[in-house]
Amino acid sequence: MAIKMDTEADYVLEAYWWSHRTVDNVVERHKNVLACVTAYRDYASEEIESIQLTEMLQLRDKLIELYRCHPDGEVIVELTIRQEFVNV
Repeated sequence: MAIKMDTEADYVLEAYWWSHRTVDNVVERHKNVLACVTAYRDYASEEIESIQLTEMLQLRDKLIELYRCHPDGEVIVELTIRQEFVNV
């Protein structure tokens, strides 16, 4: 069962690994998501925004530690931070 994740949030933290298989001489890649945390930025104050960022970075570090020796191979931990008007 696939779960729909909101990857358009302000903070997207994912831990995943890629599986590969060959079908008819074509390599297929499949992203296997182990964990996904999304959050929207609280624009109420810069202090709250700073706390949110600090907590997401700490959670990223914990996921790196948790999946360091994952039996399925190399796990990628990726934190995406979206900023308003950066790519305008």
